Amino acid sequence: MHDPKSRETKYLTEKAHNTDSYLPVRATGPLQEPMPFVIELRVVGTPAVLQVQVDETMLIGRADPPKNVYPAVDLSAHNGQGQGVSRQHAVILVKDNRTFIKDLGSVNGTRLNGSLLAPQSEYRLRHGDELTIGHMKLQVRFIVVPTIGTTQKGTGSLESPVPRIAHGETALMVDGDPNVAKVFSMALRHAGFQVTVVEDGAAAISHMTNQFPNLIVLEMMLPDMNGLDLLRHLRKQPGNEKTRAVVCSGSTFGFQMHQAIEAGAQLFLGKPVSVEDLLKAAAQVLNLSAVPIPQL
Repeated sequence: MHDPKSRETKYLTEKAHNTDSYLPVRATGPLQEPMPFVIELRVVGTPAVLQVQVDETMLIGRADPPKNVYPAVDLSAHNGQGQGVSRQHAVILVKDNRTFIKDLGSVNGTRLNGSLLAPQSEYRLRHGDELTIGHMKLQVRFIVVPTIGTTQKGTGSLESPVPRIAHGETALMVDGDPNVAKVFSMALRHAGFQVTVVEDGAAAISHMTNQFPNLIVLEMMLPDMNGLDLLRHLRKQPGNEKTRAVVCSGSTFGFQMHQAIEAGAQLFLGKPVSVEDLLKAAAQVLNLSAVPIPQL
C-alpha cells in the first residue's frame, strides 16, 4: 500500500511571521502623498514588465468585465489563460508596512521561489522574489519612481514641510538607479544637506579624493563594483573617520548586514527604503535632531 502522506501536497511552511524587511511608510507633509514605490513584475522569458502602485490590496489575475473583475495585475494580455492563471488568482497585501502574497484558491496554484503556497495563507514577499502564477513566472522588484509631489511641469519635487535635520552637512549619494538617486537626493537636500549624486564606485572615489562627505549613502550593488568594496576603500583612507555610511540593499539576509557593518557602515537598510527611513537613518548616524515643523 502507498503511504497516504506521500500524496499530500507539500506547501511552503514559511509564512507571514517573518519581519526582517519593510515597505515604505508614510510621514508628514508631502510624504502623505502616494509613496514613490511601485511593485514591478517582470514576466520571465519575455520583455514584458508590469508595474502596480503600492496599495493595501493588489489583485493578480485575468480581467473579466462581465463579472466586474479588474485585477491590479492583469495577466490577460500575457497569455494568462493559456498559462493557467485564474481570474482571481492571488493577491498582494500590504500590512504593517510589509508585503505579503496570498493564493486565493486558484486552480493551478501559486509558488514563491519554487515552493507551493497553501491557499488563503499569507507569505512574506520580498524584493528579488520569484512568483509563479499558474505556470507564469514573475520576478518581483520594488522600485522607486519620483512621484513625491509634482510641479506644473510634472517633474518630481519635494515641498516643505520635510523635517530639517541637517545644517549644510555634505552627503554623497551613490546609486546606479537614477530614480532612486533622484528621490533620495531631493529628500536629503530638503532636509538640509549639500548633496552630490554619483552613479558608480569610480565616480565616488574621484569625488572623495577632494573631500570626504559627512554622510555617504550607497547601494550594495553598483554598476562597476560591489558597494562594500567602495566602503572598504573609503575606510583605508586617512581622514575618513568622520564620514558616516548607510548601506542600502535589496537583500535582507543577515550575513550581508554583517558584511556591511564589518566593512565600515554605521547602518544597513534593506530595500525598499522609504524617504522617511532614509532621513531617520541619516539623523541617527550623524546624531542630528530634526527641527520641529511649524503647524500651518
